[in-house]
Amino acid sequence: MPALLLIIMILILWAYFLMADNSPIKRARDAIMERLGYVSEETISENEPLTDVKGPEVTEPGAGGSKTADANGLASKNLPKYEGNHYVEINDNKPVFPDEVYAKAGLIQEGDKWKTDGNLLGTVNPDKVYPYEFYNPLDKHGRCQAAYGCLGRETMPEEGAERGDISSIHPSGWAKGQSWERCHLIAWSLSAENANEGNLVTGTHYMNYDGMRPFEEETTHYIWSTGNHVLYMSEPVYSGNELVPRGVHMVARSVEDNGEGLSFNIYCFNVTPGAEIDYKTGIVTTEEQATQDARVYVVNKKSRVFHYPSCDGAKSMSEWNREEVTMTRSQLVAQNYTPCGSCEP
Repeated sequence: MPALLLIIMILILWAYFLMADNSPIKRARDAIMERLGYVSEETISENEPLTDVKGPEVTEPGAGGSKTADANGLASKNLPKYEGNHYVEINDNKPVFPDEVYAKAGLIQEGDKWKTDGNLLGTVNPDKVYPYEFYNPLDKHGRCQAAYGCLGRETMPEEGAERGDISSIHPSGWAKGQSWERCHLIAWSLSAENANEGNLVTGTHYMNYDGMRPFEEETTHYIWSTGNHVLYMSEPVYSGNELVPRGVHMVARSVEDNGEGLSFNIYCFNVTPGAEIDYKTGIVTTEEQATQDARVYVVNKKSRVFHYPSCDGAKSMSEWNREEVTMTRSQLVAQNYTPCGSCEP
């Protein structure tokens, strides 16, 4: 019996040693783990800017999209079909991330669960979860690529802060007068990022407000209410060399509770019901515009912009470049003319 009690006491003390948050015990535990080969990444200083944290290397997507999108069945030849819903679930709504995204957060994936690097119990130690954001450079077509991060209160704007001006950014496919919106891949409420060209894509109000926003708000609420972290990926998906994404792939999973509090893998459609989008040029044609009769327009042969005759741009146009034509709007767009952003013909 004394031997059994001694074994029980040793097990209790060992469990306390592994779980305790007491600083001296944590230092001793970390030293033992390092000797056993469990070496964790250095903790990021609270004063170190998050922009200095190097993110994962991501392969530039080709015609079929990135390796992450393809892994989720989102190759451009097999994109989900829009059937009236703002989004569809991908991979049975189970999150999938590139390995580098886990590693940068200090996480190791074991089956369906995660643990922090160096944790012998196979659980997540909140003190060893590293918040970060990473934004890819634009690709050779000037298109925004995937944005990743381990998001938490550390990456969010300070309480009372207001979003800055983002009007200086014109994402790929941006066309004036087409009711486009600058859509954050990682919402300002989660990243505090303003005019970051690596974080803004050309999107419809339908996608930005009705598709992406509910998931962004759910993530923001989860972080504020729990203080936990969330692995997050938002990736525009293009078809071929088109400049406007066909949609945005959003993936998130809460870290400390292994996805119990927050988990989704969805694809939001970049569409406007009742309108046709040219994803190469960013020109949007409504059903009404598509059925309009031919009328008089003023075209600029040099800039290839067309105007209503009453537009100030048409009145001030050089006679060398000016030409009046009687055509439909669809015919002009088909000839690679762009509608004026002021008179919005």
